[in-house]
Amino acid sequence: MKLLPEGHGLSMANIITSVHNPLVKNLVSLRKKKRLRFEKGVFLIEGERELLHALAGGIEFEAIVFCRELLVGNAELTSMESLVVKFGIGKTRMANMIEVSPRVYGRIAVRENTEGIVGLAAIPRRDIYTLPLSKNPLVLVAAGVEKPGNLGALLRTADGAGLEVLIVCGGEMDLYNPNVIRSSLGALFTVPTFSLSWEETIRWLQENKIRMIFTSPAAEKEYTKEDYTGAVAIFLGSEKEGLPSEWLRKKDSTVKIPMRGQMDSLNTSCSGAILLYEAVRQREWKQGRR
Repeated sequence: MKLLPEGHGLSMANIITSVHNPLVKNLVSLRKKKRLRFEKGVFLIEGERELLHALAGGIEFEAIVFCRELLVGNAELTSMESLVVKFGIGKTRMANMIEVSPRVYGRIAVRENTEGIVGLAAIPRRDIYTLPLSKNPLVLVAAGVEKPGNLGALLRTADGAGLEVLIVCGGEMDLYNPNVIRSSLGALFTVPTFSLSWEETIRWLQENKIRMIFTSPAAEKEYTKEDYTGAVAIFLGSEKEGLPSEWLRKKDSTVKIPMRGQMDSLNTSCSGAILLYEAVRQREWKQGRR
């Protein structure tokens, strides 16, 4: 199945108005199916801000799909020429600027009638072993995150805290799920993010001499008593299962976020924010940035 079939609305002079257009069907399938995204090596990015973050992060676009009626009010994006300039699509690729009707856009987009622009992008090939690291990297490992919205919120926190690496391991989370991208507001493209197995994660951390700090409600040490100023990886488990017991043997330290009420844990993204900003606070204090 070709995602960009010839002769199906790819000319700038044509507007796709049928939801039965082969290209539209392909894009809808791509939005819904993880298997297809990885089989074809492409994914969808919805929203102007998200697209610009992707461009800045080196993501390559196959096409820009837009609805002119939904772009009304955004003076920078109301003409074909402005779209080409803003999103870096050269004249040789202007055939891949695809205009659709509001009804068709509503089928393609995650959020119907929002912003009016979606990018079709190539899934980047990233190797964590070639990633340059600072002397004392701050790493977050999210294990078994189940909800795209939680991962998206965690990515926004990671960006805000200046995280060096985010590793997602365990579970079936797809980094290129449209809901991850939308809920992260494009932070997926601003934070180096990798999906690794548990074994790959531990091997990489050990090879780079990065301490592993696990979180557990059963830990005796509160998170504020830990030292995060060196090369550190903070591990977060899923809200339902926490971190697997067999993983805990690999830890260098275990900490908890104290719960003063009746609940036994926080949302994963909330826990991540608390721990990351405590790490940032300690690091800035040590560097004299108070």
